[in-house]
Amino acid sequence: MMNPEINFPEEFPVLETERLSLKAFTPNDVDHFFNLRSDEDFMMYLGLHPIKKKSSARDRIHDIIHDFNTEKGLSWKIALKGSSDLIGYIGYWKIDYQHYRAEIGFGLDQEHQQQGFMTEALGAVRDYGFEHLGLHSIKADTDPRNQSSVHLLVNSGFKKEAYFRENYFFDGEFLDSEFYCIIRSDWEKLA
Repeated sequence: MMNPEINFPEEFPVLETERLSLKAFTPNDVDHFFNLRSDEDFMMYLGLHPIKKKSSARDRIHDIIHDFNTEKGLSWKIALKGSSDLIGYIGYWKIDYQHYRAEIGFGLDQEHQQQGFMTEALGAVRDYGFEHLGLHSIKADTDPRNQSSVHLLVNSGFKKEAYFRENYFFDGEFLDSEFYCIIRSDWEKLA
């Protein structure tokens, strides 16, 4: 068998769905990103404290852009078609070149949840990962209490692979984690 290859894009790939445009982060996204990551409800299952300063949002966006430029990660801002305002994000924040695997993460502001937007975004990014990046598998690490994320992953073809008890320490307590994964052969059956 010939070794596969990860085909990291030279130019940032813009993805379109029926209602969304997934594009590169820019420094202009700081205010919307700050609003998202400073919201306690939004941050509830991320195992991170809400950010308090816009400089933290600016630093995170800088890291996202840097990760693309150094081929370490590929993260999209989610915007409604015809708008450039960030309503969420999704991306491969960790790419494992040796094993043709990437870890995906995502988040959507409260106002746009429960409308199928993240299903569209996840489908587009999942398909891009297999069709263009050349991934063999995509992993998601989620808090099992976050049933919206669990349903989203399962409905997008991901399968539960592991349940880790009290493996994550945050804010004075040990939390559980669930790992979901989709491999290339699972994805091919979706079509």
